[in-house]
Amino acid sequence: MGFTVIERLLNRLPGRWEKVHQLESFCYYGRLGGGKLILQMPLTYMNASGVAVAALLRREEIVPPEMLVVYDDMDLEPGRLRLRRGGSAGGHHGVESIMAGLQGDGSFARLRLGIGHGGDTIDHVLSKFTPEEQPVADAAVETAVKALQMALRRGLSAAMNEFNGWSYAAEQAESEARTEEI
Repeated sequence: MGFTVIERLLNRLPGRWEKVHQLESFCYYGRLGGGKLILQMPLTYMNASGVAVAALLRREEIVPPEMLVVYDDMDLEPGRLRLRRGGSAGGHHGVESIMAGLQGDGSFARLRLGIGHGGDTIDHVLSKFTPEEQPVADAAVETAVKALQMALRRGLSAAMNEFNGWSYAAEQAESEARTEEI
């Protein structure tokens, strides 16, 4: 889901974006608000993504607190978002790899998209969404893009206040309650 979020974000950001295949990644370079912005999509296995991330940070002289990682998380219910700065890997092997590549530094921000628990972990993470799950995934991706846009415009704290804990289920319940009031 992280790549989908990045692709949709790229389609909404102004300006030109240069796509470069480097450091076992697709990297998109552009400018936003007078500053440089790099969006990275590691092409390694998720469990080895820290190699690509650490290489980019070293090359571009970026420190972990200036980075935000977007990833799907089985420990969150499907359609829930969590946006925060810092913390542990929480058992997520991709985040463990990134932290290992950064010598244990977990001070980067992260946007987690809930996918819930399925049967076999690997099959669940790599499988396509069912027709029933697809609207939940689409809404989560769309909301994640909005959260990133706000973080880029107004800062991480503003985006956290607006979107942290957002869930598709709560959104649907509110929508149904508003419909019943009419």
